[in-house]
Amino acid sequence: MSRIDRLEFSQKVASLNECIRGFQANPSKEQLDRAISELRAYAEAANGGEMEIPSHFVAN
Repeated sequence: MSRIDRLEFSQKVASLNECIRGFQANPSKEQLDRAISELRAYAEAANGGEMEIPSHFVAN
């Protein structure tokens, strides 16, 4: 996995975490829908092969 791929993966994980934190801080229907939408987009990209997921990933 290239450095750019790792950076893109790390940025996507950070975006997902931000959505989830937003929902936890303000549990509204809009925040929930946003978090679910982000998670679905992530899953579709992973399943479709559009995103490479590292075999070992350590979050800071």
